[in-house]
Amino acid sequence: MTEAEDLVAWIELGVIARPHGVGGEVRVHLYNPDSTLLEGVAEVFVRAEEDEVPSLVDVIGTRRGPKALLMRLAGVESREDAEALRGFTLCVPRDALPELEEGEYYHADLIGLQAYEGDRSVGEVVGVLDYPSVECLKVKTETGFLEVPMLPEWLERVDVEGGKVHLKALDDIPLQKGR
Repeated sequence: MTEAEDLVAWIELGVIARPHGVGGEVRVHLYNPDSTLLEGVAEVFVRAEEDEVPSLVDVIGTRRGPKALLMRLAGVESREDAEALRGFTLCVPRDALPELEEGEYYHADLIGLQAYEGDRSVGEVVGVLDYPSVECLKVKTETGFLEVPMLPEWLERVDVEGGKVHLKALDDIPLQKGR
C-alpha cells in the first residue's frame, strides 16, 4: 500500500466532542452535518491518533440531537468512560462509502494526487480545507503551501484515476510558508 492509499484507507466521519448525560452516551460532531452514514451502522471504527489503526466498536444506539449525533458505544457505560473518548475520531473504511456518479469524488480521494498547472508539476495535494465561503485544495510545494480554491477559476479538472488535479491561474494564489 502506498503512503497516499494509507492516508485515505480510513475515512473520518466525525469526532467525539464530549459526553452527553451521565450514562455513557457521546456527542459526535459530524464533519458533514448532512451525512446519515453513521445513523444506520451496527459498528464503527474509533481511533485516538491519525496514524493508528482504528479499533472496531459495536454501536448500541444512535439518535440525532441538537447540532450533533448522539451515540451509545459498547463498553462506554459512564460519563467518565465517555470523557475518556473525547477527541477520538469515528471512521469507516473507504469502501463503506456510497458509490459515486461519473465525475464525482470524495475529498479523501484528492489527498495524495499530484497537482499540475499545465504540464508543470506544482506539488501534491495534502488536504482539503473547508472554509465557510469556499473549499480549498492544500497543495504542498517545494517551498511551502498553496490554498487553491476549488472553483472553476482555479481548478480546471480532477482526474482521480490518473492521480492528478489540473489547476490554472495560480499566479494570484499566495504561497504560504510552513503550515
